[in-house]
Amino acid sequence: MATAGTQLGLGSGLPLESLVTQLMATEVKPLTKLQAKEAETTSKVSALGQLSGSLTSVREALLKLTDTNLNTGKVALSEKDFATVTASSKAAKGTMSLEVVQLAQQEKALSASLASGDSKIGTGQVSFTFGSVKDGAFAADADLPTQSVTITSENNTLSGLRDAVNKAGIGVTASLVNDGNGSRLVFSSSRTGVEKAFKMEGVSTGSAPGEASLSMFNYDPSTAPAHSPDSTAPGMVRLQAAKDAKILVDGLAVTKPDNLITDAMDGLTITLTKVGKTQVTVSQDPDSTKSALQSLVTAYNSFLTTSKQLSRNTPSATAGTASTSNGPLAGDSIVRDVTAKMRDQIFSPLAGAKGSTTSFASLGISFQKDGTLKFDTAVFDKANTADPTGIANLFADEPNGAGSVGLSKRFVDAINAMVDTNGSIQTRVDGLGATTKLLQKQQVDLAARLQVIETGYRTEFSRLDTLVTKMMEMQTRLTKDLESLSNLRSS
Repeated sequence: MATAGTQLGLGSGLPLESLVTQLMATEVKPLTKLQAKEAETTSKVSALGQLSGSLTSVREALLKLTDTNLNTGKVALSEKDFATVTASSKAAKGTMSLEVVQLAQQEKALSASLASGDSKIGTGQVSFTFGSVKDGAFAADADLPTQSVTITSENNTLSGLRDAVNKAGIGVTASLVNDGNGSRLVFSSSRTGVEKAFKMEGVSTGSAPGEASLSMFNYDPSTAPAHSPDSTAPGMVRLQAAKDAKILVDGLAVTKPDNLITDAMDGLTITLTKVGKTQVTVSQDPDSTKSALQSLVTAYNSFLTTSKQLSRNTPSATAGTASTSNGPLAGDSIVRDVTAKMRDQIFSPLAGAKGSTTSFASLGISFQKDGTLKFDTAVFDKANTADPTGIANLFADEPNGAGSVGLSKRFVDAINAMVDTNGSIQTRVDGLGATTKLLQKQQVDLAARLQVIETGYRTEFSRLDTLVTKMMEMQTRLTKDLESLSNLRSS
């Protein structure tokens, strides 16, 4: 405790300061115990956080074990130049022919040329109407409103129109090109497909001498001439017609607005790159499932290592005292409870499962003597060869109809019951938090009381110091008086 007032014992010579220190060392022991208890509680909160984190890692591994992620298809193409193909677990296994007849294209229009990007144009508006060319005429899409950009004296140049279009984000982009004879604007639809063509109309509200009228940007894809290198057309030309992608899958015609096709064949994602033919072979790819199962095993073993470290309980060399090498959760039942629940999830088969594929054990996951898991890929390969659909079904959300729960979801639900806001671990953390606040308050109260006690000791010892000092002074005077009397008699 802090020393209060002046140094004791200066007058009397008594070791009063040392005595106060010894007395307060005894008085402060309850405070030291409270501080140690708070440190222990804080250590437990931190340990529970580590335990929760290791469980969360297991949960993340489980979330990748779903029927849609497992047994994904492995795709091989006889010719790789024309498309790329990926397959999910829903893709039918086998071989099919794929012919890319036509790639999807954006509508592109090219303006007449001016001297440079800084060439002046009139002020006003350029509007864009979206639709398609049907029966030789442009048909507007009633669901897509006409969009406009405004040209003022601040941006009435080719580059100013380009920037205005790009900034507007209306579904058309513009770029400035120089063909050696001057500068032009290329207008491109942001989307491919015949339904994403556009029509343009430029209306000038003002045009000074030497400024090009905005009517130079009038464009109708149904009537505009096609661009050719030697074209001298004074107005807009069609640089590229909007087109849909066209493919033949085993001879079946499929038309889509994009070159990325996700809904033509169940489970297949096709990206078209070039016109041509290829053979697509989809086979089972068990490696993705094995990788996901190995990740679960790794995460579980990491959890087990963490829980053992946190709950380590070693005998103490001194009877009646805890070992300094103990984990912060040594003897705490929560670690045993959590570990038991995790083991149950690994052990327990899927309710209602039929056949040989019913549990993690049937996939090659088993416990070793030290409690860790191991993954036998040979067992998995045998099970996967026999029943790949059954393996995927184990991890479906509802594998056996409404109300049934797959292995992953069941496991995740069990972990959630431990780590979520109202879970068992968080409940313990909240309780320890309340204990910490109580211990802190008790320390504040006890520290204040100890200050009063020390002040009391110092007050009493100060009185004693004063009394002894006076007695010593009196003794000194009496001694001098007696010496004086003795001197008088001797003379």
